[in-house]
Amino acid sequence: MLELMRKHARNWLMKLLLAIIIIVFIFYFGSMTGRQKAEAIATVDGRIITYMEYEKEYRGLVDMYNRRFGGRMTEEMMKGLNLKEQAFNKLIYQAVLMKKAQDLKIMVTDDEIRTYISLIPAFQRDGAFDSRLYQQMLRYNKITPEDFENDQRKSLLIMKVEDLIQDGIHVSDQEVRNFYQAQSEKINLAFIRFRGGDFAGRVQAGTTELEKYRKEHQGDFRTPEQIRIKYLLFAPEDFTGKVKVTDNEIADFYENRKQQWTKDGKTVPLAGVRDRIIAEIKRAQAMKLAFEASRQARETIYQQENFEAYAAAQGLKVTETGFFSEKEPPEIFRRLPDFAPTVFSLQKDELSKVISSERGYYLIKAGARKPAYTPELKEIEKEIRSRYIVAEGRRRAGQEADAALARLRKGEKLADIGRDMKLKIEETGFFLPTGPVPRIGSSGQLTRALFLLSPKKPYGDEIFTIDGDHLLVELRGREKSEQELPADQKEQIRRACLHLKRNEAIQTWIEASKSAMIKEGKLKINREAKEL
Repeated sequence: MLELMRKHARNWLMKLLLAIIIIVFIFYFGSMTGRQKAEAIATVDGRIITYMEYEKEYRGLVDMYNRRFGGRMTEEMMKGLNLKEQAFNKLIYQAVLMKKAQDLKIMVTDDEIRTYISLIPAFQRDGAFDSRLYQQMLRYNKITPEDFENDQRKSLLIMKVEDLIQDGIHVSDQEVRNFYQAQSEKINLAFIRFRGGDFAGRVQAGTTELEKYRKEHQGDFRTPEQIRIKYLLFAPEDFTGKVKVTDNEIADFYENRKQQWTKDGKTVPLAGVRDRIIAEIKRAQAMKLAFEASRQARETIYQQENFEAYAAAQGLKVTETGFFSEKEPPEIFRRLPDFAPTVFSLQKDELSKVISSERGYYLIKAGARKPAYTPELKEIEKEIRSRYIVAEGRRRAGQEADAALARLRKGEKLADIGRDMKLKIEETGFFLPTGPVPRIGSSGQLTRALFLLSPKKPYGDEIFTIDGDHLLVELRGREKSEQELPADQKEQIRRACLHLKRNEAIQTWIEASKSAMIKEGKLKINREAKEL
């Protein structure tokens, strides 16, 4: 093509075509650049972080937590986890570290990438890297090797910069003892609890409010796309009768797998395992016959478009499912990783590839579909009303907690705030701050805050949200521990301290770098996390 264009470059028609191509390039790539700038949520030393990158990072976090919570994540839970802020901060964090790597001319070699990937357990078989498994895993996850290796290169670069920043950080024996004492001292907390349920009775839920809530949270109520299918199963049991096993096959099978036939260090004679060997050979050969039959069936049905007629002629049972979604396939298919992607890529009446399983081989014909949709208010009004009242109650409880925190920050006493708001002041009793808090529960946010409380600063300067309730806490007392640091725990505690100090060093460095880059105009935040 390029040779043809060079040859006829003086031809007026070719000049016209070249002009059109140039105009398309200018407008297309110019518009792409403009669109990138328009979608930029931040810029780090000229490197644009786009909304698309943020959305990908955010969706990755949502998927991770959704799997962790067994697919029961709600928008309220996502807000509580601050996933938007997590995703936003991670992108800025990575961009700042990548800029540092560039400034320091830190590189990652191809050999380092290969070694790093070869040590990932997911790509190993029998303790060694398996190239075929690596390719299969990437194809299944729809990632090209180039994209995956670039991601790993980026990760390794970031790890190198982190190691550089954290290099030289140590933990003294005194720090270990102080950390142990902080963990072993018991504390007593006073707290005020703002329960959403206490405010739910005041919530008035009219049609306007419910419809607005439905639209804002339609992802929680959306019914996913569904499909029904017909399928044929080619099971090895149906072909076992056609398998004839010879004495030579039995003898060869026995000799090739002699290590399997041992008992108490002695090899079991052939006669003792003959029936098992025959069963295994029959199963393997029957599976081959089942596969050949399924492959032949697919070719015939694909050419003649006669799924039911073929099944009837061959005496095969056609099974039809009800409607199901991609995340909730029929029970018999749930362990097959390629089932849902295969089926939901089919058009109506289209035939699938042969799908293998432990039970045999399946041939599937796609049936009718139900598109994804969000039910109208009248269809789910009861559920929406219930959820709206809970959410609105929690929102109002949060507003009251915010007002109480503002008063606390001005120097007012927790007891006075509780009395004015007619809320009960509760106490935990003395407990170790490393575990669940009595009468409150477990919260990483609260556990971290407890180590910052002191007689001079007895109040937590934030609201703690646990199981939908909002809490303000106050340190009421400490009980010093007389226990000495156990020698066998010293190194374990040192490692924990080192981990905390290394993380603190990274965060301090990042915040300082961000502040400096903002002042120099090298870091520009176009949109805050809460705006995304």
